[in-house]
Amino acid sequence: MSLSDATPHSDGESVAVVEHDPIQLPPYSHELDWPEGLEPFKVVDDGSQGDPYAHYQWMLENAPVLRCHTPQSDVWFITRYDDVRKGLRAPKIFSSQVVDPIPLTFLTLFDAPNHGRLRQVVAQAFTPKAVATFEERVRENATKYLDDMLTAGGGDAVDDYAIPLSMSTISALLDVPNPDFDKLKFWSDETFSYFGRLARNANGTGTDEQSAFAFFEFLKENLERLYAEENQSVGGQIARMWKEGLLSEKEAKELCAFVFVAGHDTTTILIANAFRVFAEKPELLERVRETPEDAELFMEELARYRGTVQRVSRITTEDVEVSGVTVPKGSVVRLMPAAANWDNRKYPNAAVFDIDRKPEGHLGFGHGVHSCLGAPLARLETTVTIELLARRLATMALDPAKPIEYVRGNNLTNSGPEHLFVTMEKSNA
Repeated sequence: MSLSDATPHSDGESVAVVEHDPIQLPPYSHELDWPEGLEPFKVVDDGSQGDPYAHYQWMLENAPVLRCHTPQSDVWFITRYDDVRKGLRAPKIFSSQVVDPIPLTFLTLFDAPNHGRLRQVVAQAFTPKAVATFEERVRENATKYLDDMLTAGGGDAVDDYAIPLSMSTISALLDVPNPDFDKLKFWSDETFSYFGRLARNANGTGTDEQSAFAFFEFLKENLERLYAEENQSVGGQIARMWKEGLLSEKEAKELCAFVFVAGHDTTTILIANAFRVFAEKPELLERVRETPEDAELFMEELARYRGTVQRVSRITTEDVEVSGVTVPKGSVVRLMPAAANWDNRKYPNAAVFDIDRKPEGHLGFGHGVHSCLGAPLARLETTVTIELLARRLATMALDPAKPIEYVRGNNLTNSGPEHLFVTMEKSNA
């Protein structure tokens, strides 16, 4: 800040006019000297950051507040643990309403008071007590899908196990019929792409809008059925609130879509990453087999080490200083919980999976008012998987003939395996 020369006032007196120095913006990502073999970090992945942790490690030490250029606007990436946690706890400064008007009834796009109103509609269904009622169903389905993989000597941990397990669970919770699994999965993926295009300036697929509206119509018809049946599922609760005038039709069907998409997509990736860690550290199979309660330790360290949600979108409502950098008011920001979980300042030797770490405070399920609504369900499905793999498998390895394929960013939120092929042998124990 500096004072200008005294300026005459209309009555002849002189007053001091305060001028603010312009904010000194850091260089763009593409202007920085990235290490050899590491492409500059980009807003839209071109294939170089499907597994982004090497980028995160460099950013944490060299550019904890990274500015990237896009044709629409600059996008700021914030990676250090303390900064991300503070951002998640400051919704009045880091607003979730990154687009106006809000195009879809997805909870991640709302600030108070609407966020609280809509979250409350479904929150009771995701308490640990409510989720526990699904445990037997989850175990039965998990065993069925793993049996098929064991018979084949392995397979794709995503398509053959994680997707059918997570989709069957969320379908049961919402009481969404599943006559055509592939169509339901396609609609869900397209809806996530549609959300990403509207709210994150992602590329979209070209067919996502048409598919999303077909999904919404399918869900509306299902809500009609649930209301007529006086169904007690989460879907039935949403249907009653719609018919009683507490939710609009648009809110009801889109909220149902949000719960469906968010309830399986993130869990799918987390479960697949459990397969990956066991394949990379097969000695942990014996550890958990001998001490089954250690599955919970594995689960929490997994959420820290390879959690699903990489980017949380916000817009700043005022200038804010982060790690010595001033991010201007109105900036599009990505808080990076997965990067924060690899911050050595919080978790020493963070790039190592350590089942004995006990990573209190990890951001694998977010933090603050927007913490993951479905975390208890994701923990249940993933912990059941960890226990089951340890009990049933003698060995597991990544298939050397089929490299991991990573999710590419049509939603610019999640990252992890899209296909992860493993070989496995059944335990004789």
